[in-house]
This record gives sequence, C-alpha cells and structure tokens, in this order.
Amino acid sequence: MEKLRKIPVWVSYTFFFAVIIAVYWWTFHLTNRSLIWSLDGIAQHYPILVNFRNLLTHFLTHPSQGLTHWSFNIGLGADQLTSFSYYVVGDLFNYLIVFFPKNQIELGYSVLVLLRLYCAGLAFLFYLNCFRFRKFSRLISTLTYTFSSFALYAGMHHAFFLLPLISFPLLAAGIERVLRHRSWFPLFLAVLITFLSNFYFAYMLGLGCLVYVSLRFLMLSKTPGFKWFHSLLQLTGTVVLGILAAAVLFIPTMLYAFQSTRLTGAFANGYWFYPPNYYFNLPSKILGLGGPFSFWLIIGMSGISFYAVVYVFTHFKRYRFVAISLLLIGIGILFPAVSSTFNALASPSNRWLALALLPLGLATAIFADHMTRLTRRDLLSMGISTVILIFLLWGSRGFLLRLQRHDVVEYLLLFALLALFWIAKDYHWRPRTIYLSVLGIVTINLMALGLGYYSPNNSGFTKGMLATKDAAAYNQHYYDGANHYVKQRLGNYRTSIGPRYHYFPDDRNNSLNTDYFNASSNAPMNLGTHDIASYLTVENGYVGNLERAVRNNQFTPNDPVAQNDYRSTLSALMGVKYLFIRSEKAHHSLPAGFQIVRDHKNEPLLFSQQNPMLPPDQQRGTVLAENRNALPLMYNQTRAIAPATWNRLNPVEKEQALLAGTVVDSTKIKPAKLRPTAKSLSYTTHLDQDDWITTPKQLAESQWTKPDATFSVHHPTQQQLDQVLTANQQRQTALQQQNRQGLHELKTDVWGKHQPVTIKIKRPQTTKRTELYLELEGIQASGPSATEQHQIEKNLALVRNQPLTGMNHLNEWRKNLQTAENGSFKLVAKTKGMSNAVTQLGTDELSNYVPKHSALLNLGYSNKARSKITLTYQGVDQIKFKRARVIAVPMKQNYTQRIRQLQKQRLRNIQQTPNQITGISNQSQATVLTTSIPYSTGWQLRVNNRPVATKRVNDGFVGGIIPAGKHRVTLQYHTPGLLIGSILTMISGILVLGISLVTWIIFKRKHA
Repeated sequence: MEKLRKIPVWVSYTFFFAVIIAVYWWTFHLTNRSLIWSLDGIAQHYPILVNFRNLLTHFLTHPSQGLTHWSFNIGLGADQLTSFSYYVVGDLFNYLIVFFPKNQIELGYSVLVLLRLYCAGLAFLFYLNCFRFRKFSRLISTLTYTFSSFALYAGMHHAFFLLPLISFPLLAAGIERVLRHRSWFPLFLAVLITFLSNFYFAYMLGLGCLVYVSLRFLMLSKTPGFKWFHSLLQLTGTVVLGILAAAVLFIPTMLYAFQSTRLTGAFANGYWFYPPNYYFNLPSKILGLGGPFSFWLIIGMSGISFYAVVYVFTHFKRYRFVAISLLLIGIGILFPAVSSTFNALASPSNRWLALALLPLGLATAIFADHMTRLTRRDLLSMGISTVILIFLLWGSRGFLLRLQRHDVVEYLLLFALLALFWIAKDYHWRPRTIYLSVLGIVTINLMALGLGYYSPNNSGFTKGMLATKDAAAYNQHYYDGANHYVKQRLGNYRTSIGPRYHYFPDDRNNSLNTDYFNASSNAPMNLGTHDIASYLTVENGYVGNLERAVRNNQFTPNDPVAQNDYRSTLSALMGVKYLFIRSEKAHHSLPAGFQIVRDHKNEPLLFSQQNPMLPPDQQRGTVLAENRNALPLMYNQTRAIAPATWNRLNPVEKEQALLAGTVVDSTKIKPAKLRPTAKSLSYTTHLDQDDWITTPKQLAESQWTKPDATFSVHHPTQQQLDQVLTANQQRQTALQQQNRQGLHELKTDVWGKHQPVTIKIKRPQTTKRTELYLELEGIQASGPSATEQHQIEKNLALVRNQPLTGMNHLNEWRKNLQTAENGSFKLVAKTKGMSNAVTQLGTDELSNYVPKHSALLNLGYSNKARSKITLTYQGVDQIKFKRARVIAVPMKQNYTQRIRQLQKQRLRNIQQTPNQITGISNQSQATVLTTSIPYSTGWQLRVNNRPVATKRVNDGFVGGIIPAGKHRVTLQYHTPGLLIGSILTMISGILVLGISLVTWIIFKRKHA
C-alpha cells in the first residue's frame, strides 16, 4: 500500500482513464460505431479536418507558399485562415492529424477526441495542485471532471467543445499563481492558447474568469498581505500580453466574425423565462441524461458530485465561495439572459455550463477530502437531499416516477454510495476501505454514465454516430463518382446539388423534408467541385446581405447560399454550371437553362457508385444537368445600378435587375434602364370541400373519426354532433370569407386537422416559360390556446365516441408539463413539378433561429402552364398573411439574350493562383468589373499592375471600374488584419522575452 501511495496522481488518473475508455470503446466496437456524429460531425467537422490535413501536408512540402490562402473550394470562395479558425486552425490538437495516413483520418479524428478528453483531466489536475488536497481526492474529482455528462455529450458531437474543459482550469491555475505571487508565465500561456483556439470560447472563458477573479478577490480581501491592486495590475498585464501574442490569428478572425452572417435577432430569442417544461425537466437533469435535450442544458453529475454539492452547502460558512459559485450557476440556469450573455448575446444556449465543471470538481475534491470524517448531520443531510431529489423528480413528471432506462442505474448507484457512507460510519471502516469502495462505485458510475449515452440498450444517441469507415466512404462517394466527370469540364465555374440530393429523412422528415431541402455539408470542399454552398459557423456577411436582399428562402446563418432556392437567375449569376441530381428526381423541373447530360444513347448519363449513408430510396445514382446560362467568374457590365435604386426594388426585381446592370456606387458608368419583367398574377383561393367535414354523411364516411366500439353505451346525441358539424361549417365559411380577396389565413378545423388551401391561377397560360414564385408578407403563426386545445379534445372524443374522463385530463396535463409551444411550423406550397416550403424553426433552436415574417418561395421554372398551387401546413393551428402574391418571371427570348450578352463580355484567359486571379478585359467603353467572388477588404484590384479602387458590387461581391481598352486585370488577396496581428504578436514576444530576462537577472542577484 505504501508503494501505491507514492504513485503520482497523474499516473493513477491515466490508468483509470484507460479502463473507463476501454469500456466505452468496447461499446462502440460492438455497435460498429465511430466517434463521428452523423449530423454536424460528418457535415462540418470531419470534412474540415480532412481539408486541414491537406493544407498541413502541402505546407510541409511547400513551406514557402504559406499555410492558408483564399480557396474557391469553400462555397463561393473564402479565406481558409478565418473560415477555419473556429474549428481547426487554433486547435493545437488538430495539427497531430498529419501523423495519420490519408486513409486513416477517421481513426485520427477519434484519437484526437480521446486525447482532448484525457488532457481535460490533466488540466484540471494541474489546477487542483494549487490547493492542498489528498491524492485520492484529486484522483476522484479529476475522473468526475473528465467523464462529466457535458464532456461525454459535447466531445462526441463537437470534438472542439472539449477545449474549454482544458483552457478554463489552465486559466484558473494561472490566476491562482499570480494571486500567490508566483510566476505569471502559466497564465500567459493559458491566455495565448485560449485566444488562439477559438474566439467564441475566448469570450465565454473571459466572462468565466471575471467571475472567478471577483470571487477570489472577495475571498482573499481579508488575508494579511494581499495587495489587490498589485494583483489586478499583474493579472491585467499578463492577459494583455497573452492576447497580443495570439493577435496573429485572433485579429483576422475577429475582423471576419464581426462582418459575418451570425444573427443575434432578439436577445435570448425573445425569452424572459424558459418555457415551463424546461423547469419541470430540471430535476431529471441533475443525474444522468434525464428528459428531453433542450437549450444545451447538460448537467448529469455523478452521484459523488451530487453529494459534494450537498456537503458544500451544508458547510456554507467554511466553503462560502465555492458554494456561492455553485449558487450563481444554479441561478444562471434559470434565466435565458444569463445563457444568452455567455453565448455572445445570441440565443440562450447553456454551453457555458462547461465552466460549471470547475467549481463542481472543486466541490467534489473537498467532499472526497472529508468523506472519512462525515458526521451524522452530514449523512442525514445527504439522505434528506436524496429524498427531496426523488420527490422533485416524481412531482415534475406529473407524479409518475418515469426514468429513462439508464438513469435507473444512476439512482441505484446514488443509493449505493449513500448506503456505503452510512455503513462505513456505523461499522467504523478504515479510511483505506472507504477510499477503495468509493473509488469502485465512482468508476462504475462513470462507466454507467457513458454507457447510458452510447449503449443502444440505454439511449438513442448511439444511432446518431456514424458506422465505422462510413465517413471516408461518404466523402469519397458524395457525388456517386459524377465529380470526376465534372472536374474535367468545370474550369472557373461552379456546381450545386439538386432537390433532396442529400438529406436525412429519419431525422428531418417531420420538419424539413420538402423537395428543395438538402442536408448542409462541407464534403464538396475536398472534391474540387466548387459547390456554392458551405456549412460554417461564420460565413461571409456581404454574401449574406445579398441573400437576404433577394430573400433566398434557404438562407440560414450557417449556410447563407445553400442552393439559392434553385432560382434560375441566382444560379446563373453565381456561375453554377452543373447540378448533381439524384436519378429518381430527374423528372422534377429544372431551373431555366439547365438540361440533363446524356450519353451516346441519348439516355441520362448515370453515375452509380453507392454512398453508404444514403437511404435505400436514394441508391440508384446521380445524373447531371448542365447550365447554358451560367455567367463567367469575371465579366464586364456596361451599366450600373445605384444602391439607392437597388434598395427600392422588391426581392424578385432585385434579382432580375442584376442582369441589366451591376449594383455599384459610381458615377463613371451609365445608369441601367430597369424595366420590370415580373408579373403579379390574379388568383382565387379554394378550400377542398371533401376535406371539410360539415355534414352527417361526410362524418359517417370519414375514417379518422370512426367511433370506438368499446364505448358503445356512450353514443353522442344527434344534437351534440350537429353542434360540432355546424361549428365546423361556420369556421369553413369564415375562412372562405377571409380569403375572398386573396390568401390571408390558414386555419385548422374544429378537430385540429390542418386543412389544405388551393390557389387557382386565373390565367394559367401566363405561367408558360416562367419561373413561378409565391410571395408571403406579414406572416403570423399561432398555436391553440389551452382552452382551444381542450375544446379540440372534446370534439374529437365526441365524434370518436370516447368519454373524456378525469384521467384523460390528467394525462393531458402531464403531457403539457413536458412539452412547450416554440412557434415552429412548416408551410408547403406545391405545384406541378416542384414543392417548396417556409420552415420556421422554433425559438428553442440555438444556431439557426431566424424569425420569418415574410418569405419568397420559388416554385420552379416550367415550359408548360401551371394552374394551381396547393398549400399545406403543420406545427401551428393558424397562419395569417397581410399579403400573398403569385409572381411569374418570364424567361423567354429577351432573358436569354441578356444572358448571352453578359457571357460575351467575360474576361479572357482567366487564371487562378493562390491569393490571385487574373484576366484580360477588352471593352470599347468603361465598364464595371463584375464577379461572383465574395467581397472582402482583403481584395486589391490592379489594372495593368496599377492599383485601382476595389468596389463592392451587387451587394456581396468584389469588383471595380475598368477603363476602356485592353487591360490585364488582377485581383490579389491578403487576409485582413494579418499584418497588424503579426506585428502585435512580435511585439508581445519581445515584451515577454524582455520581462523574462529582467526577472531572471533580478532573481540571480537576490540569490547571488
């Protein structure tokens, strides 16, 4: 035993880490699952890591060319340094991926996840060394910190979310050393690592450190010899030096982030308080997984940490500041404003709870230090708290003790731990026996916690992880092999994917499964297809402005372009040459100018490599559509549109105006003559009489209202039935009256059934060879009130011959405790050949919540007439509109002529090198250089090697004024802020070296 006591804690931690991880690994092995999440893991993180490895290997072989550049493989084009800074560039662990072969990147991804998790424990252990805890206490608390629910969930879904678990203990340890008049260098390194790794985490950790320093200052204020001003000055200076040292990456990243598409909207998504079900689910969240996952609320502590919290609060005076920090965390969980503040004033995400693990781990170490000296009062407090927890859990579930399967084990282990302490107290166990017993239970507890998340016998999380080796195959076969054909013919043009080319019906079927939906993915960035879409946390804000101006229905902050809603002109303007289409979708309407690529037998050219992630109905293969209307990457426009004129146009007119002229602030170019081409079509609205049940005969023939034979003695009277049918008739009549002069309202019937509405176009012939749009203004959606919902239940029970008993009311009440109305809905518009949808994500959506008060739905291009549009909806019981217009945009001879003229005005001999694009302009008059290259202040325009003012054109792209004649045009790119950031980093390095040298000289003189 004496030899065991001499083993360093980090060695013991490493052993137990390996044992627990081995259990987790065995579970993943048995289920043939990887550590890559099937949503953002494969769509964002894995492709970016693959791309980053390519950057690193290229840099190692060609260091003179630099590490990052402007890349046309990231959507429309983006700076690799700033685009990847959120994910990989500042994460030092990712640089280790170069040691894994190209065919083993999936293994490297998993190893790096586990390495981050392991280092999180080491960082916390380093922090605990600032205090005098027993080795056992440090081991136990480090294990609970490492294998917390937050780490197990976040680390497996977003690997870099483990970084705060590493950085915060390092920052806190650095602060402790400064406060104790020891070396400031650990804090400097911690700040440097934090500000390099991720700007979002730097913000969140900065707030956490402010709270930490405030509490520590209060705690030390009465300590003899504590000089608060000197400590504050040293802390501030060290932090500033650390930030300056990281400026080479931090400044360019922040300049980019401040002009990105990230939308805050209403503070905390408009919440003053969370929905009631959030609070009712809180008790179940304390241990294990518990309840639905919402607002990123992850607590799930182990049993020993729960009792540690109880112990700290019952000894409040002694551990006042630890208890206060835990109390502040508890209060912060209750208010969306706190979560929103920590989430950069955006949505109310509880990701900040990563910071809560530090005081929780500290409390666990305190409790472990005293577990052999627990009093009867301590044990009684622990027992009472357990009873209170069970009671709260029971009450919050509507007085039904319903636990998720794996949470039962968590509570059994909690009881086992409590029983152990009682027995140890009564039978006077030796400390060694207590330590070994507690260590055993805690280890089993942490194993069970992880198995609860990722064993298919306990939860559904394992289904969300990709099967082993699927990641590489998914990326390699993303286009079923069609990318090889396209790359040989693409040149400087771009591509996109067709309707529902990649989507996940199992996950998205109920909310987003319309013809135009695709799952966002970064896989194309590694395949050289120049896909116009990218899926990044920070996207180019100028492009986002353009997409909002033309009201791209697919716009989200993480994917502002997507497929441009398949609008013909937007596709042409952005140079989309090829469309990858699932072969079974080839019959759907294509944007104007696109034609299916055919083989020598005049059959659609089929590429049939199978992608392992696609569902069976998408396994036939890929066909291609080629666009004759794609505009070149760089061309000249002879006419200009003043920004003020542009801003007065409606979204459809704005899109079409870009063919007549370029939006630019210049008086040197003649103004364009804008002639409206879009036409607003007259229509009438109709309700399907067969869907509205208003007569006894319709009720008798209806399948969904068939009476329940088990309640034959409770037949409703004819009077009761007539009352319900009359109410439905009145609602139908009122709805028809409301929509008599255009679409203004959609509403369910008295049974809560969503009734479709048909828009009938008065002159269908006007839709030939046009692109059809449905424009909706002033959208207001609402769900049923509690009274209305109760009336719906009564009406349903009546026609189904089911008595509405007190138990029915009680169960309905219980159901309402666990659910909440979040305002989400989907409105689908369908016409011949295509459907599209307005999808309003709920206020509990934390990344892409954007309130939709208006929408512009592209219903596709067609050579044939279309006479009607059918509207269906779900999610709410009523949607109102101030105005609804059907718009037809002719794409006939005049449209084609404008396209051909712009194609002729392209720049010749376009060549691309890293950070530079050149071409030859030869026009008889001054023109506007118009591109589809996303605008950045880093672009510099040169004409015949002479600097020319760079302009932002068409709201989102780079361009400029080119004089008449033949000229060599060059666009050069330099990352904004990189130069000043490099200078500040060098200044910081000089200061650090100077301060270190002076400190060393002073130290040598004192000890000479």
